[in-house]
Amino acid sequence: MILLLWRRRYVEIRWSLGLTFIAVFVHGAFQVASGHAETTIIPSANVAGRYDSNIWNRPANFLPRGTQLDDFVTTVGGAAQLLHETRDIEAKLKVAGDFNAYVENTGLNFFNAHLNGYVSLDRWVDQYVRGAKLRVTENFRYTPESPAFATGIRQIDVQDSTFLTGLQGFRANTFTNTTAVDGSYPLSRDLALEGGYTFALRRVGRIVGGDVPGISFFDTNSHTWFGGPRYRLTRNDSIAAVYRQSFILQSRSEGGRSFSTSLVTLAGDYTKEFQEWGFSVEGGVTFVEPAGRSFPTGRVTVTTQPERDTVLRVTLSREARPSFFLQGGAIISNLAQVGISHRIYERLTLDGRAAYGYNQLFPNTSDSTFQNFTGSTRLSYNLTRNITGDVSYSYTNIDRSGAAVEYRVSRHVVGFFLTAEWK
Repeated sequence: MILLLWRRRYVEIRWSLGLTFIAVFVHGAFQVASGHAETTIIPSANVAGRYDSNIWNRPANFLPRGTQLDDFVTTVGGAAQLLHETRDIEAKLKVAGDFNAYVENTGLNFFNAHLNGYVSLDRWVDQYVRGAKLRVTENFRYTPESPAFATGIRQIDVQDSTFLTGLQGFRANTFTNTTAVDGSYPLSRDLALEGGYTFALRRVGRIVGGDVPGISFFDTNSHTWFGGPRYRLTRNDSIAAVYRQSFILQSRSEGGRSFSTSLVTLAGDYTKEFQEWGFSVEGGVTFVEPAGRSFPTGRVTVTTQPERDTVLRVTLSREARPSFFLQGGAIISNLAQVGISHRIYERLTLDGRAAYGYNQLFPNTSDSTFQNFTGSTRLSYNLTRNITGDVSYSYTNIDRSGAAVEYRVSRHVVGFFLTAEWK
């Protein structure tokens, strides 16, 4: 019943935002200012064409004989971004959708839809508790081509990393939603209590192209809460103790009994923030049940401000995450991601990104692995004030080993994009 209410709520939200988008698309962006409130809606449209060497994201021997792997794809889509600010609230919400049509495999034509954003209530709660913070974030995505890693370098949408582990399955219609609430409560000038809760939902339809023996997706509900004190050492440095617990409930997407997994993490965190860049490191230990295992975990993040001519983002992590493909339960996710964006001059920007995921599956984590390397580059040129042209290339290599079903697959995607945004 709860799931049906959630889905009904999202349908209502998407319809209302879709009607708003259609209303303002012709007239461009507009602003409404009344008193202390200001609302801005930024519509955009995009058209793209690309060549994909493996539209199924699976080996040829896992498909019926004679199946065509590669194809050309045309994409037409639009989006609307809502920016709302009052004396008490700051909100940013983006809803987007696109239609993708193949030249040869017309039966695989599909829609993508996503909604993401946040509502910051910092100024509102500050009226009652000086220095308190509260934020709600939302991520929704419907697609048959789920991403394996977090995306974006200079412009990063709100994203949740619950399912972005480098684990990437075969082509299948997938519905994903995450809702998070986090905040902090000051105990003194330098000491605050931080905490939050994240609900993550993932539902998968049948595998497109036919089932493969030994290959399954797992529908997943994940509840994660965390808390702990943070002490500010200086204006730019702080340390924290973190307790994080996840309860994961899963079942096979084709049906079957449900089973649960519990993750408990104890960690310490050090964060350093400057005007130009930020650094964060976390280290600790995670306990996994019912596997009865424990292992060291941690995360290192280095970022620079997106206003710079050269932007750098580096993330290294080793964490326990839900396993939604091949087998259920938990995986040990080892990630390394590097993204660089350089503004060559005012109109021309070059982006490059490399990501490597090394996932270890229980119980034999030393041999049962899923590896994913993805590299991409993009050259963007501002044709006019509102129109941007992009040329991109991406390469993906997946290696599944140490189980009854082993496979390797590579994928090349070359494309061009035209995006019009009315700010």
